[in-house]
Amino acid sequence: MFAFFRSMHGRLFLILLTGMFVTSVGTMLLTHSRQQEMFEHVRAQHLSVEIADMVETLRKLPAARRGDFLLEPHGMGIRAHPGGATPLPFATRDELLEEALRQRLEDVTVAAERPSHAACGDEPIRWPRYMREPPECQRVQLSLPDGGALVLVIPMPHMRGPLYPPPVWSALLLFAVCIGLLAWLVARIATSPLRQLADAADKLDISRAGEALPEQGSSEVRVATRAFNRMQKRIYDDVRERTGMLAAITHDLQTPLTRLRLRLEKLPDAALRDKLIGDMQAMQQMLQEGLELSRSLDSSEAARLLDLDSLLDSLCSDAAEAGQQVEYTDRVAVQLQAQPLALRRAFSNLLDNAVKYGQRAKVSLSRDAHHCHILIRDSGPGIPPDLLETVFIPFYRIEHSRSRESGGTGLGLSIARNIVMRHNGELTLRNLPSGGLEAHVVLPLTLQAGRRLPL
Repeated sequence: MFAFFRSMHGRLFLILLTGMFVTSVGTMLLTHSRQQEMFEHVRAQHLSVEIADMVETLRKLPAARRGDFLLEPHGMGIRAHPGGATPLPFATRDELLEEALRQRLEDVTVAAERPSHAACGDEPIRWPRYMREPPECQRVQLSLPDGGALVLVIPMPHMRGPLYPPPVWSALLLFAVCIGLLAWLVARIATSPLRQLADAADKLDISRAGEALPEQGSSEVRVATRAFNRMQKRIYDDVRERTGMLAAITHDLQTPLTRLRLRLEKLPDAALRDKLIGDMQAMQQMLQEGLELSRSLDSSEAARLLDLDSLLDSLCSDAAEAGQQVEYTDRVAVQLQAQPLALRRAFSNLLDNAVKYGQRAKVSLSRDAHHCHILIRDSGPGIPPDLLETVFIPFYRIEHSRSRESGGTGLGLSIARNIVMRHNGELTLRNLPSGGLEAHVVLPLTLQAGRRLPL
């Protein structure tokens, strides 16, 4: 979950969801406040009309009948009884109702209290049966022109509890889910072009021209897609030119070197002849490995179904017949789509390194749900931890004597990693706790060769 909100998709979703939810809640609160104000204003006007009618009726009635009139029920549930000479102590005044009454009863002194639940218990009033508990109520004291006083008790339904009843909270929750889905959809649409660019960059194959991404979407996305397509083409053209140049130079040098070797064999001095021929063979071997390096970047070989177990068994058997201490221990049946010659070259390089620097090699093959794992272990001195990645650089050798017998050309690991990564796999090295070096190759089982090669 934390990783989701660290992504652009998650952040856009959170921003949109929070913004729309806060705006919606604010709008509902403002609407509720305005509705409350309108309700109080309309209620004050209705009460003022009812109270004004009561006062006018009292003025017209004889004094003997006023008591019976006050005991009768009146509109909006108003109950009345004679008041005393001392004004009631009102803690909070209902100024809105007082103003409405003064406009209708100019000769009457008015004092109104805002609704208060505590005040209801002090009044000897029998509330209607449909009210299960005393409602909130307010009191109004009127000082009539003839010197009398009148106290009105007005019930008010309970409307000052929770801000919203449960049905409204349910509606608000449903609304939050709807805007959440909308925010998720908007965030997904906004980040989809970025995911497509990331997938295309991950599948970028510098050894062959990739398919151009379709330029669609917003103007900014089309500009980014067009720039990516141009970059992909420039990288492919540059790598193709570099690889072709290396292969051409390596190939063209073979002919003059062969002629030079033939001439060296005619030298009369045998000792000098042998030294020069040895150097010539070293040069030819370096050129051959340089050609192999250029071929490791080439994905022209067709991929086909390969039995990886049989390939490793064949390599180990050939090495054992040649007198090398190579043992194929753990094994499992694995078949995948790959380039057989390229993988044979990669594993052959790793076996040669293990035997050359570790005297013996142990090979094992295993698999899980999505990958197969090839381990090649030796019994040598290992590699300094800070050089475990450096040794994959072309022509880099830990042994600096430049002797082929002790250090090689420094291309074997580079070629092996290029081939493995061209198959969407990984090649890593690590020092074993018991001594020796382990080369770990991971290949996906759903493999399509020639899909990706990092720069």
